[in-house]
Amino acid sequence: MQPLAPEHIVVTDAGPLMALGRQDLIGLLSQVFTRAMVPRVVLDECLRHPQLNDAQRIQAAVSAGTLSVIDGAPALLPELDPGECAAIGCALHHHAALLVDDLAARRQASALGLQVIGTPGVLVLAKRRGLIPLVGPLVHDMRAGGHYLSDAALKAVLQAAGEESQ
Repeated sequence: MQPLAPEHIVVTDAGPLMALGRQDLIGLLSQVFTRAMVPRVVLDECLRHPQLNDAQRIQAAVSAGTLSVIDGAPALLPELDPGECAAIGCALHHHAALLVDDLAARRQASALGLQVIGTPGVLVLAKRRGLIPLVGPLVHDMRAGGHYLSDAALKAVLQAAGEESQ
């Protein structure tokens, strides 16, 4: 994981927003990054089920100004879904980092020169800044909730957080 400077602007895909929303951690985005932006198509994907806690927390973050909704031309990458294409296109347009967890999207974004971070990386940055005490329980909860994270990635995240023995 490449370190991101705190002045970075980040464009986020749906997966990380929903993962952070489930754990009521969307507020970390405004504490870790100068600005967090979400493409409208990604926001629509996140709010598809407004009765869910993550959707309600995402909407509250937009209403509070924690997340800025942006429009933009998506990158034309046929192997990715519309939200991932929009997030990559907006990150390129705004010279921003990209917050995405999908492996194919991460690879495409990196190939296009974007700095990429995933949800676990945000948690590591938050821990380093003293915003959360531990990363391990949060990533274990993410996995238990269906968020895919390989064993190797989990080990790397825990090591980056200084929690490899937990």
